[in-house]
This record gives sequence, C-alpha cells and structure tokens, in this order.
Amino acid sequence: MNALIVCHAGAGLGLGHLARSLVVARALHYDLGANVDLLIQGDPVQRGDLAEFKHQFMGIEENLIDKIRQQTHHCDAQIVILDLHPRLIPADLDLFLKVLRQGGHKVIGVDSLVSHYRNLDLVFIPSFRFSPPESITGSAPIIYGWDCFLLNVKYPSKAWHPGRKVLALAGGSDATGLGKTLPSLLNAELPDDTELHWVTGPYAQQPVWPPSPRFSKVNHQSPSGLDDLMVGASYAVTVYGVSFFELLYYGVPTVVFSPYGNKDDAELASIAAEGIALVVRNEEEAVAQLNELMADDTLAASLSRSARQRLSVPGGHKFSQAVSRLMV
Repeated sequence: MNALIVCHAGAGLGLGHLARSLVVARALHYDLGANVDLLIQGDPVQRGDLAEFKHQFMGIEENLIDKIRQQTHHCDAQIVILDLHPRLIPADLDLFLKVLRQGGHKVIGVDSLVSHYRNLDLVFIPSFRFSPPESITGSAPIIYGWDCFLLNVKYPSKAWHPGRKVLALAGGSDATGLGKTLPSLLNAELPDDTELHWVTGPYAQQPVWPPSPRFSKVNHQSPSGLDDLMVGASYAVTVYGVSFFELLYYGVPTVVFSPYGNKDDAELASIAAEGIALVVRNEEEAVAQLNELMADDTLAASLSRSARQRLSVPGGHKFSQAVSRLMV
C-alpha cells in the first residue's frame, strides 16, 4: 500500500495537523506495512520524527491541488489522507476529490473536512465530541470518540507523584502572543520553589521574562518531541489543542484554556464535566487555578487518575484499522 498524507503547518497554523499526520504515518507503516509520503503546505520545520518518512514542504502561495495531483501520481498512492487547516481548504476541493475517487483512489478526510463527506470514503475525527449536521445522510463513515485522538506519545502513562515542575505550552506558533504576558503572570503567582519549563514552538516568538525571575525557569526551544517534558512534569498549563490531550494521556494535572475566542467552548465544557482537567477562561484564571492546584495533592491525583482512565488508548491503531477495512 502506498499512502500520501497532506497537511498544513506554519506560523499562525501551528503544528497540530503535522503532528497528527506523523501519528497516522507511523500507524500505517507499522500496522499495515504502508509506504508513506507526506506533503506539507507551510513553513518548513525541523523534526526528528519527520525524517522517518519521505516528505516535502510547499509554499502557502502554491496551488495545493496541483501539487497533490503530482504527488499522487509520483508515489502511486492508492490512498490519500487530507488533514487541512480550515482556512486553507481549496475552494475547488470537492471537484478534485471526485476526480481522485473516480481514478480509484481512496480518500480520507481528517477533522475539518467533514463538510466534504459526500466526496470522501471516510471521515476520521480525532475528538470525543461530534454532532452530525442534519444534512448528513448516507455519508461516508464518520469515526470519532475518546479512542480516536491521534496522539504523538511514546511512553506508557504512570501514576502521578507530587513535585514542583510546571510545564507551560502556548502552542507551536503561539498565535495569540501568550509569551508576552504569561511568563510574568506565572512569575508573580507561583510558589518560590517552582521549576518552570516553557516550550517555545518553532513558529513562536521568544517569551518575555521578567527582569528578576523569582524561581527557576528553562526555555525549551522547538524540542523535537514533548514526551520527556510531559513525563517529567508535575503540573501543566496549556492552550487547548493536540498537546493538551497528550498531557491527559500521561496523567499530568493540567489547567487548560482557549485563547481563540469561543470556538472551543463546547469541548471545554465537556472536559470540565468529565473532571479530567481544570478549565478556565483566560491566562489570568489559569495562573490562579494552577497556584491552587499545586497546593492540593488530592485534586491533582484525582485529575491525573481520571485523565489516564479516560484517554488510555492513542488513536493511531484505530486509524490503521479503519484504513484496513476501507481497502478490502
């Protein structure tokens, strides 16, 4: 089996689509023996796991459909997987999807392509929550659930133990500029014995630190993976996104918020109801809740236990199972 995975990555777009695509690539390769090529539209980035597969970057200004057509032919792909940023979905995508399928290719849409279901063979939604529009009838299969998160994890989760290491994640591009304000807020509120680990994504600006930090801080510049940082963290504060669910998998007691308006409100409300993380509205509330969490071992242990129970299965294997059924 030859597969082509197409995704977006870059400043303002983040790394989520690429991170998920790499999980899919590994699952297809190791579970099904597939040869996988990746086509990434956006800003080039260095990642150790990206080197495992044939890949190429293309500019945002280039024609994505023309490039997919070329690559599909070049790698003789029987299956094409699209994980595209909602803002960058080509206007004529549906017509191209029809052509692909008429040519015998199987086409899978990940996440944001659900509205194109009529021209897809499968829709895979890496989320626990999905409300099908009333117009969807007789569509391609739509798969979602807690076991569908495409998590880029490499260690088993373990029971939580108290500590002082705090991991702060503002996203691969820090699109809302949290690095300008959040470090000072953390410095003002957290205990003196805190050990803060800030991650600066490959598309993000450098964080602005206060002149005289009250506690130990480490800036991790574009790490190739977050597993070791997550496993070593006692607590985390993060924006809502793919990495948040990796933190849940590892059982890290986490404070989460969305700086992107109200688009994540429904998901965050469900997460709060599940009791698997502390959900807040903004960075000021996040710091206050994190401070309280660090003083409450009972709450931290409860969040960790509930998170690990709820998110115990990464979704890569489920994706490869769905592909296997599709190719029969």
